[in-house]
Amino acid sequence: MKYMDVPELLDQLKAGREDVFSSIFNAHWEGLFREAYYRLKNYNEAQDLVQDVFTDFWQRRHSLEIHTTLAAYLYSAMKYRVIRHITRARLHQDVIDHLVFQMTVFEDSIVDAIAAGEVQKTLEDAVASFPENMRDIFLLRNQDFTVAEIAEALGLSSQTVKNNTSEALKRLKTVLAEKHPDISSSLYIFLLLFIKS
Repeated sequence: MKYMDVPELLDQLKAGREDVFSSIFNAHWEGLFREAYYRLKNYNEAQDLVQDVFTDFWQRRHSLEIHTTLAAYLYSAMKYRVIRHITRARLHQDVIDHLVFQMTVFEDSIVDAIAAGEVQKTLEDAVASFPENMRDIFLLRNQDFTVAEIAEALGLSSQTVKNNTSEALKRLKTVLAEKHPDISSSLYIFLLLFIKS
C-alpha cells in the first residue's frame, strides 16, 4: 500500500476500505501488543485489549478525528484502554502483592514472613477504605503511570491526582504507625520511594 497521510487514511477508512484497515492493523498490532503486555503481564488480556482497540477504531471510523500521527493515536488509545482495564480488573490485589514483595526485598532483615502477611492485610484494608478516585489514583501510580496520564484518563486535574496521592500516603502512614509501629517509618520511606513524584 502506498504511503498516505492521516487525513487520506481516514477518508479511505470512511469509504469502507478494509484493505487499508488491514494494513494499519498489520503495521501496528505487534507494537500495541508489546505495550499492553508490558503493563498487564498477561498474554490473553493484552491480546484482547489490542483487538478491542482495533475494533473500536474500525467502528468509529466515520467519526474519527486524529490530530497526531496514526501511531500516536493508537498508542494513546491503548494506554487509556489499559488504564481502564486495570482500574476495573485485578489491579488492587496485584499492586498490594507487588508492594509487599518490593517491601520484603527492600527490608528483608526487618520484616519476616508473618509480619509481611500482617502488613499485607493492613495495606489491603487501608487501600480498600480509600474513596474510589483516591484508590484508583494510588493503584495506577503504583503501576508507573504518570500524573498526567492518570489525570487525562480519569478526567481529573493533575493537581487532584497529586493531592490524592499525597493524601493516600498520609493515610497509609497513619495506619502503619498505629498497627505496625516498629516498622512504620521504614515502610513509609519505602512507599515514598516507590511512588515517584
